[in-house]
Amino acid sequence: MKCESRKGRGSGDGAVSLSLPVVPAAAGGGRPRGAGDGADGHDGQDGHAPKGSLTPHSRMGWRRAIVLGVIQILMIVHVVQWLWTGSTVSPLEPSESMETVKDGVINAGTVLFAVLLLSTALLGRWFCGWGCHVVMLQDFCGYLMKKVGIRPKLFRSRLLLWLPLCLAVYMFLWPLAYRFGIAPFTRPELTWPGFTTEFTTTDFWATFPGVLMGMPFLLVCGFLAVYLLGAKGYCTYGCPYGGFFAPLDEVSPVRIRVTDACSGCGHCTAVCTSNVRIHEEVRDYRMVVDQGCMKCLDCVSACPENALFVGIGKPAFLAKTDAPRKERRWDLTWNEEIAFGLVAVLSFFAVRGPIGVPLLFASGIAISVTALAWFAYRALSGRDARLHRLELRRGGRIRAAGAAMVAVAAISLGGVGYVGALNGAMALGDFQNSRVRMPPEVVFSGTRMQPDAAMVEAAQRARRFYTFALPAPEGWGFRGPWTRALESNIVWLSSVTLDYDRAEAILRDRIEREGPNEFDAAALARVMRGDGRLPDALAFSRAEWERNPEWEGLREELVDWLLDEGRRDEALAIARSAVAKRTDDLNAMRRLSLILAESADPREVEEGLALIDRTLVIAPDNAFAHRARAAALRGLGRIDEAQADYLRAIELAPEQWRFQQELGEMLMSADRLKEAGPFLKRAGEMRVKELDGR
Repeated sequence: MKCESRKGRGSGDGAVSLSLPVVPAAAGGGRPRGAGDGADGHDGQDGHAPKGSLTPHSRMGWRRAIVLGVIQILMIVHVVQWLWTGSTVSPLEPSESMETVKDGVINAGTVLFAVLLLSTALLGRWFCGWGCHVVMLQDFCGYLMKKVGIRPKLFRSRLLLWLPLCLAVYMFLWPLAYRFGIAPFTRPELTWPGFTTEFTTTDFWATFPGVLMGMPFLLVCGFLAVYLLGAKGYCTYGCPYGGFFAPLDEVSPVRIRVTDACSGCGHCTAVCTSNVRIHEEVRDYRMVVDQGCMKCLDCVSACPENALFVGIGKPAFLAKTDAPRKERRWDLTWNEEIAFGLVAVLSFFAVRGPIGVPLLFASGIAISVTALAWFAYRALSGRDARLHRLELRRGGRIRAAGAAMVAVAAISLGGVGYVGALNGAMALGDFQNSRVRMPPEVVFSGTRMQPDAAMVEAAQRARRFYTFALPAPEGWGFRGPWTRALESNIVWLSSVTLDYDRAEAILRDRIEREGPNEFDAAALARVMRGDGRLPDALAFSRAEWERNPEWEGLREELVDWLLDEGRRDEALAIARSAVAKRTDDLNAMRRLSLILAESADPREVEEGLALIDRTLVIAPDNAFAHRARAAALRGLGRIDEAQADYLRAIELAPEQWRFQQELGEMLMSADRLKEAGPFLKRAGEMRVKELDGR
């Protein structure tokens, strides 16, 4: 290798030339040229280097890129198939297994995660390197940075290394601990529902964020995490799945191992994108023991001696070495670890709240904000500090880049704190709201019943918290998908405290802003009725339904109110009109048939029976239709026919104790006591069991 230093430009006179010989790598694995870069996150390059080359290359990069690309294509095909057919296999995503630990729902994601955990224990942490789309994103970001001369350096923190495991416990173990260890004392009604399966879905995107959340996720968990924390920085400090995969890798017998042909050149470490010091590990342990190894095989393909291979043998937790223990270098002191670990935890919970930042995105924000805070701290203290090419501090003085870093960190921390304040206000509002236990049928009955003082105080506190999180100028928040829930909660709490004017104003403003919809129209009608303005509520509901006949819920509530007021003829007229407007509306036919079947006029009862028969042609296995038919037949004195329909209803819905009760009572009234006894007894037993379950 030749290194030349010249005093002049283009002049041979006065030039000083210094030639240095090439020094071969020392046997035994001393720190090689380029190994430090690899340990700090140096990405390998595609291609193949000749044996003995000082420029290490990996032949696995393009192969892994193809595999990951095919996986992305299959994911797209999965989504397209759902959009095309309307139904598909539930998402093959490990986070879907949260439904299993929370509610006992076993889905395709649960099966996938179980297979990945088992295969990791057997084969090592292979999925991260060959199947994870977030790893692909980070590798792509690292590749682009390398092209512009940025080589991300690993952020070395002892405490943050535990964050993935803490997140894994939070995702998958905490729900079980809460349900079985805490809820029995605080929420007795939260019983374990048992295991069910759900391997297909018609709402594939229900648990995924939208585009507005997805794009920032790619930027934060891809570019920002890699730039600030090093190659695979998100995997190291933010991935909850890694919290399980990493310890399971310890027991895997399949590992990267080494032969005696190793010369300690360090090419393996230089091409590793997982921040593993491979040349040192194979020297000391004869295999790679680092939990961060993702079996990318870059090191195997880059070895000029072909000394590395994938083999079966002793697992990492049994590995021993006679080499002296080398003290690892860390970027933070223990006091700094604790301080910035606290920043990470608070940042995570600040953005992980009612506003709805997904868990994986929240962890990416937390670790990135923590890194920004660290670099800002370094820019303000000590003697010298750098971030890649940016000189943050030199000679004890902050530089322009350092001042910019402090500003960026301050804005980021301020933003996280702001979102945390909104999330905190909503959480406190939810807590106070949970103490308001007024039945809605009382609040909106028109009686204007005053709740007790403690409940009024809780409602007022909850309303203040929710109002704080509303968009300006009324609150300090900003508009988002959560705004409707905030407004709806304030409408409810205002109604509880008899401030119906406030509730009505919110709903009318929202209808004007977003346009009319059934939910808001029904809510506004309830508020009017609660305020004692039943005629206004009925007129408003009827007018809105006339304009929107498809609003079944509003129509049903309107009919119920009319029946409660004894205005059966008006209710019957609306029910008939609903069937006339929408002849294929099954619910409209059922409502009309029930009103007719309960009539004292046999002709109307017969008309109701005919209508029930029409609904049974459309939906023959509806237990409640058979129950309604039985009740109508009973009213006509046709007991045997009624009994047949009751028995059919019981067959279709054996868990309904009321069907048993009604059949027993009908048989009792017909002096068929012996037949009635078993049904009444069974109904009583079922009712007791239901009450015990509550």
